[in-house]
Amino acid sequence: MLRGIYTSCTGMVAEMDRQNVMANNLANVDTVGYKRDNCTTVPFAEILLNAYSKRLPPQQVGTLGLGVQAVTQFVDFTPGSISETDNPTDLAINGAGMFAVQTGNGVRYTRAGNFQLDKENYLVNKDGYKVLGENGPVKVENGKFNVTREGQIMQNGQAVNSLQIFDVKDMCKQGEALYTNAAPERATNFNILQGSLEHSNVNPVREMVEMINIQRTYDANQKALLGHDETLDKLVNELAK
Repeated sequence: MLRGIYTSCTGMVAEMDRQNVMANNLANVDTVGYKRDNCTTVPFAEILLNAYSKRLPPQQVGTLGLGVQAVTQFVDFTPGSISETDNPTDLAINGAGMFAVQTGNGVRYTRAGNFQLDKENYLVNKDGYKVLGENGPVKVENGKFNVTREGQIMQNGQAVNSLQIFDVKDMCKQGEALYTNAAPERATNFNILQGSLEHSNVNPVREMVEMINIQRTYDANQKALLGHDETLDKLVNELAK
């Protein structure tokens, strides 16, 4: 009986975690370069047994119905749609890759190419972080430049820098648009599109359908919890007489 109550509770908590992930996706549907998060659940018994197996010899313990836990959150790196803006500082990556920017906490990576020029003619993102090239932060002296599909920064027909583009493999999300990776690999299969932006890969309809499924699962667990509670109440107050 108590196990049934606990199982229902873990199901409700897991669905709340999934709902928070979906809600965050919907909140960033218009965020440039945003990649949707996803969340999966794992049976709690599997988590428990995996933890014990690291410290104890294998044991025959049988099947434990102990509910679930939302433990795996991962990023869906499916490309978003790309649209033209005709703004020369807007850049989009067609393919698997990320721009590198210099933050106060080190180098971070992003798909958001809504850049601009600061007062010193450095190419920066919306937070003021400088975009990194092979020769250091990207700077254009007269404010006019072109970017080739390979990522070379061209001025007056001469290459003055080249964008650092890294692969999305093993990237860990930090906020809505930045990612970290201790040892990123260079990207090889990409094209840079100047005057274009990549939209988020969030499908609002899909997220809303998922939210409905989450709510139904939550309600089912809640009803099961109330059923266990009523049965336990009868057991204590009626059968004990």
